[in-house]
Amino acid sequence: MRAIKKILILLCSLSVLYGCAAAWFTVGGLAALGGYRWVEGRLSRDYPIAYSKAWDVANRALMNLDISISNSLDEGRKGRIEAVRRDGKKITLILKDKGMGITNIIVVVGLFSDRESAEKVHDEILSISDT
Repeated sequence: MRAIKKILILLCSLSVLYGCAAAWFTVGGLAALGGYRWVEGRLSRDYPIAYSKAWDVANRALMNLDISISNSLDEGRKGRIEAVRRDGKKITLILKDKGMGITNIIVVVGLFSDRESAEKVHDEILSISDT
């Protein structure tokens, strides 16, 4: 419900700025920040948190979901976490610092990618990220 209110407020604001290109770029940026993108078996979402916090949150989310981390590589502005669920399905999280306190996290579950399971990982990340 909060999301709908925010969208309505944003649309009302844009009606005042009709024709202003900057307003439309802002709408596109805000829409991308709040939602998931499903591309080629990867579920991607931008989070309004710094990379270092996103790295910690992603690791904690996997622990909360009882998913074992098998390998992780943190390169400071990008990173990769490989993990395995109890049923043996592999999970990969790819994090990328997009700057200005925004981090993109991609979740891939299994060989053919299970969107529902990827959404559960993202939901856990969102619930503990304080956003």
